[in-house]
Amino acid sequence: MSLRQFLRALRARRRVFVVALIAVVLAATLASLMTRKSYRATVALLVDAKDEQSLSDALRPLVLPQERVSYLQTQVDILTSPKVARQVVQELRLTDNPPALAALGVQRRNDRRDEDRLVEALLHHFKAETSQSSVIQASFTCADARLAATIANAFANSYVNTMLELRVAPTRKAAAWFEEQLKGLRANLEEAQAKLAAQSKLDAQAKLAQNPDRLPEVMDNAFIQQLKADVLHGEAKLQQLATEYGVNHPVYRRQVSENQSLRARLQAEMRKVVAGAASSEGLASANRGSHLRDPRTQPLEQVLTRNVESAERAYDTAMQRYVVSQVESRASQTNVAVLNPAVAPLAAYRPNIALNLALSLISGIAFGGILVVLLEMQDRRVRTPEDLLSINRRLPLLAVLGDDRRPAGLLTGPPATVLRALPKPG
Repeated sequence: MSLRQFLRALRARRRVFVVALIAVVLAATLASLMTRKSYRATVALLVDAKDEQSLSDALRPLVLPQERVSYLQTQVDILTSPKVARQVVQELRLTDNPPALAALGVQRRNDRRDEDRLVEALLHHFKAETSQSSVIQASFTCADARLAATIANAFANSYVNTMLELRVAPTRKAAAWFEEQLKGLRANLEEAQAKLAAQSKLDAQAKLAQNPDRLPEVMDNAFIQQLKADVLHGEAKLQQLATEYGVNHPVYRRQVSENQSLRARLQAEMRKVVAGAASSEGLASANRGSHLRDPRTQPLEQVLTRNVESAERAYDTAMQRYVVSQVESRASQTNVAVLNPAVAPLAAYRPNIALNLALSLISGIAFGGILVVLLEMQDRRVRTPEDLLSINRRLPLLAVLGDDRRPAGLLTGPPATVLRALPKPG
C-alpha cells in the first residue's frame, strides 16, 4: 500500500481512526488519574577518595580514573546493600509504624519475616546513581512525600555509620592482634639481649683475665701501683741478698716470703678490680664494640648480636603497624559527607500526567493507523484508478465515473462525489 492509498483509506475510515485515538487517550488519562501517586526524595552524598584521618594513606599517590570509578561503584553497592537497609528499618522502627507500612505497600504479619520484607521493600524503592563526579545521588520513592525524605536521609546516615564501622572494626582487630604479637616479640628481644649481655660479660672476663695489667682501672689504681712498686723493690733486694748471703741464708728466705706475700696481695687486688670492671655496663659495651670491629675474635657474640638486631627490627616494624592501627581504630569520621539532604517533594514523581498524555497521543495515532491498515486489507475497495490497476494491470481502464478535472491533494482528496468507492463485490 502506497502513501497515497493509505491516506485515502485513512480519510475514508476517519471515524475508526478517531475512535481508536480517543479510546487510547481516554484509557491513558483514566489510568493516570487512578494510579496511586508516589513521591521521590533525593539526597546527595559526597565521597572523597582521600582519607585525612588515615596514616597509611598519607603518602598515597593520586587515584587513577579507573580506580575512582571502581571505588564509587563499590560505594554504591554498599549504599544499596541489605545491611544499610536493615539499619534504616531499625533506626526508624518501621515495623511498628502502620502508616509507613501502608505507604510502602508492606503488610505486617507479626513474624520474624516482617523486617526482611521491609528490607526488600526499601531496596526495591531505593535507587543510587553516580556519574564521573564524586557525588552519589540516592533517591527513595513511596506514596508519602515526608516519609520518602525521611527514609532517604536515614539511608544516608546509615551509610555513613556503616562506612565508619567497616573502617574501624578491622583496625581494632588488627591493633589487638599486633598487641599480642608485640608481647612475644618483646620477650624475644629481651631474651636475645640477655644472652648477648651474658656472653659479652664472659668474653670481657676472659680477656681481662689474660691481660689484667692493661685494664685502665688497674693502671689508675694507686694501691695496685704501690704494690707493684713494692714487688719490684723486693725482687731487687732479693737479688742483692742472694749475692751477699746466698740463697740459704735466713735473711734471704725471709725476703722471699715477703715477696710472695706482696704478689698474693697484688693478685687479689687486681682480681677485685677486674671483676668490678667486667660487671659494669660500660665495659661490656666497649668490649662488644671491639669484638664487632674484629669478627675473628668472638663468632658466637656476632651471632648473638645479629639475633638482637633482627629482634629489634621485627619489634620496631610491629610497633609501627600497631601505632597505625591503634590511631585508625579511633577514627570518628569517614570520607563520606551529606552534600544535600533530602526534602519532601512538592510534586508527585508518578504518575506524570503530561508525559502519559503525550505518549498516549502517539500510541493512539499509531494504533489508529494500524487498525485502518488492517481493516483496509480485510475490505479492499476500489477508490482510485491506481487501486484498480494494482489488482490487474492488464485490464483496460475505460472510464472514471464522476471524474472531476480539478486537482486533488493527498489530504484534501477529490470531491465527495469522486471519493465514493465502489461497493464490495459479491
